[in-house]
Amino acid sequence: MKAAMTIARKEFQAAFRSQIFLTITILFLGLSILSVYIGSTTKQAEMRIYDETVTTLQAQGAAVLPAAPEIHTLTILANLIEYVSIVGAILAVILGYNTLIEEKESGGLKLILSRPVYRDQLLLGKLLGNSAVIALLLGIVFVFNLVLLVLVGGILPTMGEVARLLAFLGMAFSYMLIFLSLATFLSIHMKDSATVFLIALVFWTMSTFVIPQMADTFMVNSSVINGISGAVNQLPQETAFSRAVNYLSPTWYLRDIGGQLLQSAPGSGGLSAGTLAAHSLTALLALLAPSAALIAAGFASFLRNETLVLE
Repeated sequence: MKAAMTIARKEFQAAFRSQIFLTITILFLGLSILSVYIGSTTKQAEMRIYDETVTTLQAQGAAVLPAAPEIHTLTILANLIEYVSIVGAILAVILGYNTLIEEKESGGLKLILSRPVYRDQLLLGKLLGNSAVIALLLGIVFVFNLVLLVLVGGILPTMGEVARLLAFLGMAFSYMLIFLSLATFLSIHMKDSATVFLIALVFWTMSTFVIPQMADTFMVNSSVINGISGAVNQLPQETAFSRAVNYLSPTWYLRDIGGQLLQSAPGSGGLSAGTLAAHSLTALLALLAPSAALIAAGFASFLRNETLVLE
């Protein structure tokens, strides 16, 4: 285990020496700051429009006033869901795609394994080091957003809201771990880092864009009449098949549970703690399952395939 921790520390330090990684990291943190600014600005605009509407109606002697818009604190951070699903996933791919290929290409892998380092320790150390990098980044995002909620949004979140944000970032870690595990698995079997990166990005594209769009095509539209304006609106409704298609996408799970935890999904503000905990546990298991399968398959291949060393 000591060897694995030494390798993990090396991987952790190496990540912050990569210019590409640092660029994506700065972009990720910058977008989280932008998320708070956009969310707080939107909230202030909605409240200003509501106040102006109420003032106008009162001046006209209206007896019935519209209800105040329901704006939850964490809704301000809802853009984090998309930033994690896009930038966070690419960040995880960058961490994992060169896990073993650099050593394989340079011949260093054979040298490393000729020392008292077992294969499982090497692979475990690399996974732990890269996972620690992801955890650190999400921890920074957590602190950044809490501070910015107070400084930019002028809002002091409750302990319940802090717990919801922390739970979402736990889901984000599980989501990013899928792409880290995938890129690591591919790096075990491929000889070219560019191929690993391309295949991982294809998987990400399928999960984030293609599958959700396929699910959308199988939705049905329901007609809803606006009680105030009388306009007829078409609202998409899920079908059993469209939901089954969505189940194939880790990104859908992240967006679904993220909308509930950050209270941006309709009706999520009224969910009980028990219901939210059950939904979170289901999403967590769904997000961890692909990583567990990829890591297990990666270890099995790396431990048994002699060609990974004797090339």
